[in-house]
Formats: sequence, structure tokens, C-alpha cells
Amino acid sequence: MIETPAKYRRAAASANLGEIVAIHHDRPGPRTVLAFIGAWILMSALTWLAPGETLLLAVAPTALFFLLWLVIYIMMAGERLVVCQRGILLGSFAPFLRPYAIAYEQLIVGSVVPISGGLRRYHKQTGIAPFTSSIRTAWWSRRGVSMAGPTPAEARARLRHGLGPDQPGRIGSPWLIGTRAAAEAATADIARAAGAAGCIELANATAMAPPRTLSGHAADNPTQLPNLHVPSRH
Repeated sequence: MIETPAKYRRAAASANLGEIVAIHHDRPGPRTVLAFIGAWILMSALTWLAPGETLLLAVAPTALFFLLWLVIYIMMAGERLVVCQRGILLGSFAPFLRPYAIAYEQLIVGSVVPISGGLRRYHKQTGIAPFTSSIRTAWWSRRGVSMAGPTPAEARARLRHGLGPDQPGRIGSPWLIGTRAAAEAATADIARAAGAAGCIELANATAMAPPRTLSGHAADNPTQLPNLHVPSRH
């Protein structure tokens, strides 16, 4: 097992997912961090065009803007894919936010695949809205893991009560989580943990899933994003 923050361990225990075996994140890169800093400097500079009458009034907006951008950064950079012995946690661990919990039995066999490129084409290819709660990516995301499983409501219920519904049907709700490192490293961790938990079919299918680059064409969904339930297009 690995050393993990207490809030990760509490979430895994609450969802009855066992010990944590791997953690993957999608933190912003240097250019995104510089963009945040640049936005803060720009907003602060605008306030100095008409500064307050006192030093406190002049400095206060700059401090408030810094706090605002810091909070936005922390909230957006808190996304994690936490691989546990009996399932996964995915979503934001930022203050006041909670992740989702999915047991391996709830994942559709063959649906867990690594995305190595074209991640920004996901919404065009699937027709799924960018701000759907089960799509855990940001504008800086380049790689990720796609899977099909329970609905967000079912995944949230498992986190609260440690119990989940029966294994979903042949077609599952879509999930996507960004990863900064190679996405196949995350799917390999899921495959090993699922195999150790007794989900052999899921483990074998996940281990054999090669990384793929999304084309942006809905016709490629069956091979590139298998077993997702996506909106029908007429």
C-alpha cells in the first residue's frame, strides 16, 4: 500500500473499497499556472488605474483577486483517480467537494480504456455535454481513462453508504477522468487491482486495452469508447 492523505483513506473506507494502491492526477502544467498568475496580474493592474485613497484600499483588491484565483486553481486541480483494492474513487478531493466511488463489479467489462490523444474531441464524438458530472476533465487535459459503469447518483450513494447496486447492464453510463501521466499506467493499475479482487474478466480486458487517439467521429465510438451509453443522434 502507499502513503496517502487521510481524506483519501476516509473516502475509500466510506465506500468500502479497501486500501488505496495507486493515485493518478491531472494537475495543470506550467503554462496553465502561468496563465492563472497572468490573469491575477492583469486584474490587479486594472485596479491600480484608479487606486483607493489609502494603501489598504489600494492593496485590498489585489489580495482579493489573488485569493479568488487561488481558490479556483485549488478547486480545479483537485481531480484524482484513486485505485483501491475493490474499486476506484474519481473526482475532486478539493475542499467542500467529494469524489465518486465505483466498485469493480459495477464497471462494464471491456469499457476501461486509456485515451492517449484527441481527448478534446470526446464531447464532439459522444455528444455528451462538457459539464456532465461524470466527465472529470479540464481545459488542460490531454490524456485520460474512459469507462462505463453506474450512474453518478449510484456512484455517490456508494460513497455515502458503502453499498452499491447490482452490476450494471451491458451498456453503462459514461465516465472520463483526466491523467497527467500516460493513461495506460492508470488502466494497468486498475487491471491489477481488479484481478486481485476477483474480477478476472474486467482485469484481462482492461490490461489488453491499447491506448487510442479519439477521432471525433461518432462512428468510431464502438471501438474507441466501447460500451458507453451516449445520446442518440438523428
